[in-house]
Amino acid sequence: MIFTITLNPAVDHTLVLEDFAPGKANRVLESRSDPGGKGVNVSRVLRELGDDSIATGFVGGGLGRFIEHRLGNLGIHSEFIHTRGETRTNVTIFDKRHHTLTAIHDKGPTTNPWYLDELYNRLESEVKPGDWVMVGGSIPPPITPQVYHDLILRMKKLGAYTVLDADGEALRAGLEAIPYLAKPNRFELGQALRKDLSNEAALLRAAEQLHDRGVAVVIVTASEQGAYGLNDQGAWRAVPPMVEKVSGVGAGDAFLAGVLHVLCAAGSLEDALRQGTAAASAAVQNPGTELCHRREIERLVGRVVIFPVERSPKGRAHALPVKGP
Repeated sequence: MIFTITLNPAVDHTLVLEDFAPGKANRVLESRSDPGGKGVNVSRVLRELGDDSIATGFVGGGLGRFIEHRLGNLGIHSEFIHTRGETRTNVTIFDKRHHTLTAIHDKGPTTNPWYLDELYNRLESEVKPGDWVMVGGSIPPPITPQVYHDLILRMKKLGAYTVLDADGEALRAGLEAIPYLAKPNRFELGQALRKDLSNEAALLRAAEQLHDRGVAVVIVTASEQGAYGLNDQGAWRAVPPMVEKVSGVGAGDAFLAGVLHVLCAAGSLEDALRQGTAAASAAVQNPGTELCHRREIERLVGRVVIFPVERSPKGRAHALPVKGP
């Protein structure tokens, strides 16, 4: 089973405008509301791919019940802890004329840390050896980033494969617990290691550094340049197909869902990178928080180019030339 943990989910509200004018009255052409947050988004795309998961974490108030209801309608089982306060709302404004996105993210409700004990007890009663547990996204105040370190250690003791997708101090704290899989993007990893990863060689060395620390699978996404993945069997780069980009919202979450879809079925990292890249490429073609659909992923997966990255005995790596289109 796959468990996705979202401590600070959101109702993602997308507004489509013809020509967004800040400081003026604007008429909305279209709008939609979706359950959101990293783990929630991963569960949504996993469902599209035919996988079951359990979405858990914290929700509060009427918006929290909205998230549970919508996930249930999608066929996704949820086991959230109900807290005081109201689950946050994130707003994305899509300007059709200029093809721009404006995102407004709420920090989330104040959440008493004692709710963590209830979450830990629930997970420790349900997670079994061989299950996959994904943690990621922002953290509601005043809970500290140390929570990701503690969650990963607790789940590892249960024999679960742990997956980390976070940024900033939460990423640093989670990496200290040595998750099975880490999926930062180039910018997030650079911040965590306090290094400039603007070139490919530096990015690959940073990924090798995490692997040397004990992270079994390291995946670093790099936007239009694709993604890099490495494990004990080798290292690869995935190059996405050319598509019309409408929105990058949720693309990283779609990517991770595609990766988990393959790895949870004992597939190879190469195939996981291919599936993840196809899912992300499908997601960027949809406005706002619509994410992606299975038919779009299946249409794109054959167009993803995978090629090996050569790794030297000293742990340094460089990319081999791309062959084919």
